Amino acid sequence: MDNGYTIEFRDDHLHIELRESYKPTPEMQDEIWELVRDACEENKTHRVLVEGLMPEGDRPPMDVVRAGLKAAEIPDLWLAFNFDDFVPTETTELYEVIATSHGIRAKFFTDADRALKWLRANALS
Repeated sequence: MDNGYTIEFRDDHLHIELRESYKPTPEMQDEIWELVRDACEENKTHRVLVEGLMPEGDRPPMDVVRAGLKAAEIPDLWLAFNFDDFVPTETTELYEVIATSHGIRAKFFTDADRALKWLRANALS
């Protein structure tokens, strides 16, 4: 079954690939963040790069807040999002605000190299 994403450790960071079939439901977010937390602990990293296809459609603000709070359950997280055709929206800006206010460093990029440089230059491990 295609759950719409993959998570793997690459050198010094976790890499999450979102595919077209990914649907950001609360249940799916719970599943992903639990896997990410476990993988961060197992691989002793705080760096996470999310790439692939940004989920379509505008998400309700409460879903965005919930997603930010789930990510905040991972200590010292540095989270880079890289989407080729990324255009900031109120939703992505809200996510960054929620994440930052709960101790996460989150930033959106349109270039994978810049995203990785940001993660590697700033995150502890």
